[in-house]
Amino acid sequence: MNVLKRRSRMVSFRLSEEEYESLRDICLTAGARSLSDIARDAVHRLIGSGGEQKKDLETQLRLLNERIDVIDREVRRLAGQLEPHPVTFDAAGS
Repeated sequence: MNVLKRRSRMVSFRLSEEEYESLRDICLTAGARSLSDIARDAVHRLIGSGGEQKKDLETQLRLLNERIDVIDREVRRLAGQLEPHPVTFDAAGS
């Protein structure tokens, strides 16, 4: 964590007594200076994992598009075997 970076925003939320005690225990176990440090670390982890999830989703979408292209070519090939003239599709897919 960059200690010298100025922090100008504040986030506030309520915890149950059990949640607060659990967070306090984590703070003591981790040797953090404050509950804020633990909460800030959790936010950093969430932000970091969000980027990985986005990359994973982008990869899955790319692979799905590739599979759709393969299926589309195969459908066109099979349709061409059924009809004397190959089937053509317009840009709308109809």
